[in-house]
Amino acid sequence: MPSIQLYEIPPSPNNIKVRIALNYKGIPFERIPVNPQDRSPVIEASGQPLTPVLVDEGRAIFDSSAILRWIDANWRQGPRLFSEDIDTMVEIEAQERFARNELVGPVVTVFNLFRSEKEDPERCAEASHELNELTARYEDRLSSHDWLVGDSMTAADIVAVPIVNFGMVGEAAAASSPIVDYFRRNLDLGEGRNKTRAWVERVMAYDR
Repeated sequence: MPSIQLYEIPPSPNNIKVRIALNYKGIPFERIPVNPQDRSPVIEASGQPLTPVLVDEGRAIFDSSAILRWIDANWRQGPRLFSEDIDTMVEIEAQERFARNELVGPVVTVFNLFRSEKEDPERCAEASHELNELTARYEDRLSSHDWLVGDSMTAADIVAVPIVNFGMVGEAAAASSPIVDYFRRNLDLGEGRNKTRAWVERVMAYDR
């Protein structure tokens, strides 16, 4: 049995990025799905109710950013999520902040509409337009590079892609849950993002 357990709510982008990181580094782990209406297993494991929670031989770590750093600091085998070079590390963290603070905005808008059980085509159209504009920086970068920072996938890519992916949900993925289907119908990455779409697919291949 793997020594790592991941308590997760599968559709959440914060949970997705931890799965991607673990698989990218080749670390075996056990997935433990959490019912959003009963978070007692998460509280028991970590003393707080939010996912993801990673438990490594009895040590619990919560907050996806903290988990990525724990993984890279304590499991040195395989590709690195961060960098030993300070300038590269600064750029990775700048990309993380942009994804967490700005890129996530359109996704939060649509998620809040889902929670309120409202249909608001105008606000969803605005969110889609915003997502398209925010990803212009990625399309530009990816026109000459495969990854956001350096020559291989890093935490910069892993943090951003699960957010962008909500703007390009396919029918097969939408069947997995009502919230994913809601995103398929209400958030669209839009035109002129071919490089971005290919990048998302490269990263999401590790979500398994």
